[in-house]
Formats: sequence, structure tokens, C-alpha cells
Amino acid sequence: MRKIVTLPALLLAALTATGCSVLEREYPAADPAVLVQRLTGRAQWAYDGMALPPHETVRPVQVTPGHSCHAGGLSIEKSLPDVVTFDLSWTVEDIPADVARAAEARLRRKFTSVGWTLTRDGNRQGEDFVEIGFRVQDPTTGDQFDLAWNDSTTSLFLSGYTPCAKVPPSAADTPSPKTWAPRTA
Repeated sequence: MRKIVTLPALLLAALTATGCSVLEREYPAADPAVLVQRLTGRAQWAYDGMALPPHETVRPVQVTPGHSCHAGGLSIEKSLPDVVTFDLSWTVEDIPADVARAAEARLRRKFTSVGWTLTRDGNRQGEDFVEIGFRVQDPTTGDQFDLAWNDSTTSLFLSGYTPCAKVPPSAADTPSPKTWAPRTA
């Protein structure tokens, strides 16, 4: 019995030492421009869906690649240099609680009405704090959006993320050359 256990252990060690990717996760290839366009389009759709009253201009932001995608399998801690997730985050400052609650409810309905799945409900209240928010995921693309507001900052935060995808190495470390800010009516 001891020899049978030793053989698989040796085989596993050999595969790991040679960099075998058989047991590592494969990510789909994607065009960074398509991911950026999808993310900024959905961010505008979300901004419009909140129907916020007039407010300070949202500062333009870049869609940036992030290296939080790991190999999985035997080398779960290893980050892959050409596999990224793109993200876009923006803030609207000085939003009162009643406006934030109404915007959160509208946007939650908008996302779920088109089939996005609620993955986190962030509405919480304690003796000395109030937090409003949620996370949704598109079951088709894997994209995610987070909305958050709290009474200590009174800022409304919206972040969007694409799932991990393999991109050309030149795009893996380069933010989108375009900046994005919501268009207002």
C-alpha cells in the first residue's frame, strides 16, 4: 500500500516541478478593447439607471487591468502575467441617505430585471453607521458591479469588473488609453 501512495505523490511532484499546466486553470482569450467597451457601456447604463439629481461632475477615470487572476491547480498562488480582470470605479460625492437609498433601489431593480444575479446585499445599519449597497453578476459574461454608500463619506461608489481573461501581454499592464465619465442629459 505504501508504494501505491508514493507513486502518485512522486508524479504530482514531477508535474509541479516541470511547470505542467494540466492542472492549472485555463482562462478564455479576450480582446481588451471589447472588454473595456462592454464595461464602460454598462457603467453608463448603470449611471443612467440611478437617475441621480444634479450633482458635482464625476471625475473621468481609466479602465485599468488588475492582476488578481491566479493559475489555480497546483500553483494557486501564482499570478498570471497575461491574465487580467479589467475594472472601472467612480464616485459621486455628497449624496444624502434618502437619495442613495432611492438610487440603490432603482439600480438593483434595473440589473435584476435584465437577469443579473444578486450576489451580495450590502444594506446594513448599526447604532452609529448606515451602509447601502449590493453586488450583482451577469450570468452570461461574468461581469460584476458593486454599488456602495455609507453615512461617513456620503459618497456613492460604483465599481464594475470583468472576469479574468487572457489578453495580449502588451495590454496586461496598460490602462485603457480612454478615460470615462458618465454622460449626463
